[in-house]
Amino acid sequence: MRKLYFTSICLMFALLVSGQTVLKFETHGLVADHRNEMKITDYTDPGPSGLNAVWDFRGLKLNRDFVGTLNDPNHSKGAAIFTQANTMLEEFGNFFFFHSDQTGIVQYGFMSANETTQIVYNKPFVKMRYPFTFGSSFVGSFSGTYFANQKELGDIIGLYAVDGDGMGTLLLPGNMVYENALRVKEVKAFDQTLNNRRYDIETVTYRWYVNGHRFPILVLITNTTTYPDGKNFTSTQAAYNPVALKKGANPLDVEVQPSNATLKTYPNPYQDFINIRFDISQPSQVNLSVYDVNGRLVNVLHNGIESEGDKLYQFSAKEMQLGAGVYIVKLNVNGQEISRRIIEL
Repeated sequence: MRKLYFTSICLMFALLVSGQTVLKFETHGLVADHRNEMKITDYTDPGPSGLNAVWDFRGLKLNRDFVGTLNDPNHSKGAAIFTQANTMLEEFGNFFFFHSDQTGIVQYGFMSANETTQIVYNKPFVKMRYPFTFGSSFVGSFSGTYFANQKELGDIIGLYAVDGDGMGTLLLPGNMVYENALRVKEVKAFDQTLNNRRYDIETVTYRWYVNGHRFPILVLITNTTTYPDGKNFTSTQAAYNPVALKKGANPLDVEVQPSNATLKTYPNPYQDFINIRFDISQPSQVNLSVYDVNGRLVNVLHNGIESEGDKLYQFSAKEMQLGAGVYIVKLNVNGQEISRRIIEL
């Protein structure tokens, strides 16, 4: 038991020092008086799980904007109902009531936009436990009662599982790149009874988080309802955060060129191998190397005197038995350096 505990501590420390995303109340908690600006987009497959995953969502189609706001629930009509809540999220006019603190986020209920329908959890749903990172997980159960116009309408009872199932590189529209993005998978499976009719519902939500931004930067949701007659209906939702795009991402195509050389990498992102082409105007001392995102040297493609002209090299992380993800190509010509970010899918 002590060995397992020590191993967990070492893993957490390693993630922290390597810049991996770790969710904490101070950085990612739900706090009143915050806005979450999002863009609705078409749903897409959430992609792979695991460490060093690459999620390429640059082709997401944008539909419209929306804003979620976090407020103090004491200023709402739900204050008398959800007495344990200390923050309220408003999205599309609906209200979600949470208690958010150093230990995590717990949902106590829901109120419709017209304030006539509520779900009051007698056993609340635990949305997050801190600290949380890749490999973290927890499960539990929740239950509650539906009310409409102050009359009991039915009940809800179910299970949930939350898993930090992926860590890697996230690509979003505009060639924006997020390294060390954490993906959190949330599965809720519950029975819902309304007016004596029972429905089985499963909701699977994927959220991507990064350091330096409180809210998810991408959310994908699939909701499947099974009706009493056995028929199924599936709906999807998707949104990403343009504020995080502006402030937190790095553009894939940034390049700084010295006057005596050019550097091109293509195709980028790539599978299997990438072409690295540079052109120098005169014989020069050249070092062409590839590094990982933590600055560790991966491969030296050339180091020495190189004649003038156009030169072509190739690189493959797969051939070196390395994982997919972001790498940095650095070309140093007589002391002047060019760097390019490349992504192996």
